[in-house]
Amino acid sequence: MERTASRAWKWLVIVLFVGFQLLAHFVLRDSLGVLAVSGLTHAVANFLLLWYFASTLRAGHEPLVTRLARRVHGSLAPEMVVFTRRVTAAWCVFFAGQIAVSLLLLAFAPLEAWSAFINLINLPLIALMFAGEYCYRALRFPNHPRASIARILRAYADDAVDSKRVKAL
Repeated sequence: MERTASRAWKWLVIVLFVGFQLLAHFVLRDSLGVLAVSGLTHAVANFLLLWYFASTLRAGHEPLVTRLARRVHGSLAPEMVVFTRRVTAAWCVFFAGQIAVSLLLLAFAPLEAWSAFINLINLPLIALMFAGEYCYRALRFPNHPRASIARILRAYADDAVDSKRVKAL
């Protein structure tokens, strides 16, 4: 029963989120409402990602990036375990920073600057974060094997499926 209720809540959140986006697009067009929906979407997405990554940093849990690295590479050297934990924490700082900068721009900058940040600059910043982590890892651990983006995405998908199986038990 608990599993069904959990699944129902997830679907309700997804339907409301998509419905909110459609409402903004078709009903609130050319108004401040569209900006509000964009801002809310940006904030909620970053908050959920912050929560998800941070929840894996708690005592007794394996950090998300560590877990993914184990799925891709198998066993990890102790220094890679420390590094992947720090990368998970860095992503938490990144997501918190996204929220903070968005709020500061909304409060103190012209609306156009805030809108440009959440709608245009957001994805390049995420790409820059991935590239920065990759470059640092390549310099810091030159002999560590590399994995393709496709392999990493497969590991993430496998991890999500396995996490659902564990919760179902």
